[in-house]
Amino acid sequence: MVDPDQLDRQIISMLQADGRCSNREIARNLGVPEATVRYRVRRLTESGLLRITALVEPERLGYTLTAVISLQAEAERVPEIAKTLASFPEVMYLVITTGEYDIILTATFLDQDDLYNFLTHRLATIEGVTRSNTAIGLNIVKRDFEWVSALTASLAEGKHPIISLE
Repeated sequence: MVDPDQLDRQIISMLQADGRCSNREIARNLGVPEATVRYRVRRLTESGLLRITALVEPERLGYTLTAVISLQAEAERVPEIAKTLASFPEVMYLVITTGEYDIILTATFLDQDDLYNFLTHRLATIEGVTRSNTAIGLNIVKRDFEWVSALTASLAEGKHPIISLE
């Protein structure tokens, strides 16, 4: 397990701001050798702590409807159902949960017809799903994949962003 230090957090922060930022540019901004940055980025990615990827805005591709779908399922089938749903390209996020629902997912669709077809022709055919509840997103207020920025900044200062450690 990698325990990121302040330099690791600074590198992560710069890559979150611009995933295409070169090792050379990061090194120059942080005042360290490029080899140090290259080594640390490799260590962070190989450990699974850091993943550099491109993000697509679904709305720019015509996917104008986002839905949060909560499912109840037969307990012994939850992992299998989750794996099946995770393979669907519409599903952007999926989590197995505790509480009233066993699985909660966020998916994006072209329009209401696309959502209807997903619910009636794909979801409804999965054995073990006993109930679903669909909430349609009316307005996306925040879509931020850089949530770790605040966390890493606080940890770099020796603070927890929610709980005071003092």
